[in-house]
Amino acid sequence: MGQDGAIAPQEIAGEGDATQLVNLTSASKDCFTNLYSESFRNNHLFGGQVVAQALAAAATTVEGRHCHSMHAYFLRAGSASASVSFEVDRTRDGGRFSTRRVVALQNDVPILHLECSFHLGERGLEHQVPSSVPVPEPETIPDITALDPDKDQAALWGIIQNVQTFPLLDIRIVDQELLLQPNPDANRRLWIRVPSAVNSDDPAVHQQLVAYISDFMLAGVALLPHPVKYRWPRTFMASLDHAIWFHRPCRVDDWLLYDCDSPSTGDGRGIVRGQIKDRTGRLIATVMQEALLRPDLTL
Repeated sequence: MGQDGAIAPQEIAGEGDATQLVNLTSASKDCFTNLYSESFRNNHLFGGQVVAQALAAAATTVEGRHCHSMHAYFLRAGSASASVSFEVDRTRDGGRFSTRRVVALQNDVPILHLECSFHLGERGLEHQVPSSVPVPEPETIPDITALDPDKDQAALWGIIQNVQTFPLLDIRIVDQELLLQPNPDANRRLWIRVPSAVNSDDPAVHQQLVAYISDFMLAGVALLPHPVKYRWPRTFMASLDHAIWFHRPCRVDDWLLYDCDSPSTGDGRGIVRGQIKDRTGRLIATVMQEALLRPDLTL
């Protein structure tokens, strides 16, 4: 049983089906419960999972419209051993837009608030600024988990352990030579995909899994310009909020490029932004996140 008396969610691991993460059960009208979880560090829930499941709960109450933007606040750490309830408020249904508010709870205590908007879709202007920075194909980049770092390369060990924590994902980090030195440009690029998403042809499921992967290795980009010793494990990091604008549909079982940078840190917080593109260069989503950063400055 979960901490709130409900049946604890099953854990997905290894070669599991990632689409199950956004498979919810209806507890009552506009109230849903997750069936599956993925354990993160210290048995915590991964923030991307909670965002994806909250978005799935909201989407259940909307027909014929796709989410175009969402804004979430992380309120408390969730436990992977307890189920999560998602209460949806049908804020507004207009001619072409629907707005939903979702509260994610464990033990009747909110752990996340999500506001999201859905759009019927319509014809309009369209453009995208082309990227001038070449990126190697994911198949040419070695799997970082296959590396064998020296015992003194704690930062690299930390990144490898972080990647191994997410067995549902296939990840190729671009510019791996920059992982062991401060990066004044504060940027990181990685290819990422969810192979088991091939099990679904539902565009909403693929969009929800875009939300899931959008929280991966994002907050740490704010630490890249700073000395390596602050990166792992001597810095406390916690995501404060998370926003996504969805521009175009995609399939997450194919490779997506996540291009992230951090324009600024200060006052114990860092801002990070990311662009998710498909293999053809189409912009799929824009992501913004602010994170709490507390390095041990005595080291």
